[in-house]
Amino acid sequence: MYSEEDYVMYLGLRDKVKLLRNRRRLKQDNLGKVLKLSRSQISNLESGRRNLSLKQLEKLCEYFQVDMSYFLMSETTDSCLDLLEKAKLLFKSKELTNTQKDDLFTSIMKIYLDSKDK
Repeated sequence: MYSEEDYVMYLGLRDKVKLLRNRRRLKQDNLGKVLKLSRSQISNLESGRRNLSLKQLEKLCEYFQVDMSYFLMSETTDSCLDLLEKAKLLFKSKELTNTQKDDLFTSIMKIYLDSKDK
C-alpha cells in the first residue's frame, strides 16, 4: 500500500474533481474506472473524506489534461481553467492558420511578460 508521505492533502481537491467530472458529464463510476477506484471511493473523494495518492493524482491530471498545479495551488481558479480550455480549443482548431496560432501565442506571452514587469 502507500505510505503516509505518498498521500497529500489537496486544498480544494474535492471541488475541483467534481467540477471536472461534471464538465465531462461523467458519472462517478466512469471516473472510478480511470483511477481504479470504486464509485463510493470517488464519492468519498468528492466529499472530502478521501485523498488521492500522487500516482492517482497524476492519472487524474493526464485524464483531464490539466497541470498538477490546478489541484495543488489554490490560486488556480475555474476561470483560469476555462481560459486554458478555450486556448487549447483554439490551438487545436483548423479554423486558425499556423501563422494565426503563432500570433496568438505571441500575444499571450506578451500579456504574461508585461504583467510580470509591473
